[in-house]
Amino acid sequence: MCGIAGAAGTPDSGSGVKKMLETLGHRGPDACGIHTAGNVSIGNTLLKITGDMPQPLVGRGAFVLNGEAFNFRELASEEGILTDSDTELLFSLIETRVGEGKTPIDAVYSVLSRVNGDFALAYACGNELVLARDPVGVKPLFYCVRNGTGRPEIAFASEKKALHALAFGTEARFKPFPPGLILSIDSENGRTAERSLKIRPPVRRISEETEAVSSLRGALEKAVGFRLTPHSGIAFSGGIDSALVAALAREIKPDLPLYAVGLPGSHDIGQAEYAAEALGLEDSLITHLLSPEEIEAAVPQVIYATESTDPMKISIGLPLYIVSKIARETGVKVLLTGQGADELFAGYRRHEAFLEEGADVLDREIRSDLENISTINLERDDMVSMANAVELRVPFLDREVIKVGLAIRPELKVLKTEGGYSRKHVLRKAAEGLLPPELLRKEKKAMQYGTGVQKVLDKLARDAGFSKKEGKHIEKYLGTVAREKGFKL
Repeated sequence: MCGIAGAAGTPDSGSGVKKMLETLGHRGPDACGIHTAGNVSIGNTLLKITGDMPQPLVGRGAFVLNGEAFNFRELASEEGILTDSDTELLFSLIETRVGEGKTPIDAVYSVLSRVNGDFALAYACGNELVLARDPVGVKPLFYCVRNGTGRPEIAFASEKKALHALAFGTEARFKPFPPGLILSIDSENGRTAERSLKIRPPVRRISEETEAVSSLRGALEKAVGFRLTPHSGIAFSGGIDSALVAALAREIKPDLPLYAVGLPGSHDIGQAEYAAEALGLEDSLITHLLSPEEIEAAVPQVIYATESTDPMKISIGLPLYIVSKIARETGVKVLLTGQGADELFAGYRRHEAFLEEGADVLDREIRSDLENISTINLERDDMVSMANAVELRVPFLDREVIKVGLAIRPELKVLKTEGGYSRKHVLRKAAEGLLPPELLRKEKKAMQYGTGVQKVLDKLARDAGFSKKEGKHIEKYLGTVAREKGFKL
């Protein structure tokens, strides 16, 4: 995990990329590197998790990676390569294919199509710059392409704030790089090419519950195992999603710490303690009681991290920011979360209404949720955790889990019963035997309410003189904080 940045076709691109990397220093405190060839520069700030490989890697071309290829050991074995670095493996495979005559974009595509992982990366070879992002957009990437002085200018970075450090003109529009896209741009003539890594619709649907449960359980076990490291923990609310991740992880790493935050007496603290005891993991639970003062002090940091004053982003980002801060202080670099389970397995109340309209309608909405989860949730979560140099890993968004999840018929996800609906039904069935019955039916409150953070923000806004009756009082308060700090959002 790290931060990446680069530019091509811009005047003095190396100097500009250096400034961007300085802005991204919080993402990678372990090392920083930059490579310039011709009018193309790419760089990296490194957080060491898998292996110890400084970036950029340089050979025929140059390569930077933010993220992980979780199946890299399997790929290395298949290719007969000895390495403990996923970055080194991917670069070696891409370089080999370029040496065999493939174009850079086709070389990148042929390698990444075999990767199960979360990544944003860049490969520069000659005047060609190739950018790629994982199919769901777990790892962030922002970019801009514009016509400069007779040739295209390109810039990219893990966070938008880094792009602001580049003198790219006030008219520049920095936007998220589309998940699942591989894009090649020739900085001399402007030619572009694209390939897609999007997960394709399933050929066969799973309609039988027993098969669905078995397939899902197997995919989740592998996904959790892939993501564990010696310095892992779990962001733990005590809901079924994080509890299931904890139960699966316990089989591999029994001493994995669980982190929960909330105001004294809040729902999430009580639920986390209840769930940890039910799982026999009470000794692994680390609870942190929030105070209004701590939340107020963290508001500017979360605004800066997310580059937003949107009340929803800030209210959800605050507890996760503090969880990752506590985790880092206790030596944890990787946090597993339950993010993605509600989108893939229909965990929101609105999914009930979609089922009423028809199974195909619910199916389309689940796909839409996955297509939009990056901009709605994942980018926010990455920014607040990486502000503390902690990587989030999301086993429910593993490539194979998604394939199984999309293959399962929607009627097994939202089950209509005499008493109403059972949302995430197939996931609850897959958790049987791992979670005690009292946890299987527990409904989780939204993080901002379960932790009590929303109430604190409401009071902070009113104390700052913004009337709730006049509307948008929290947004006005957050905007004032941003202006006082001089943030460029």
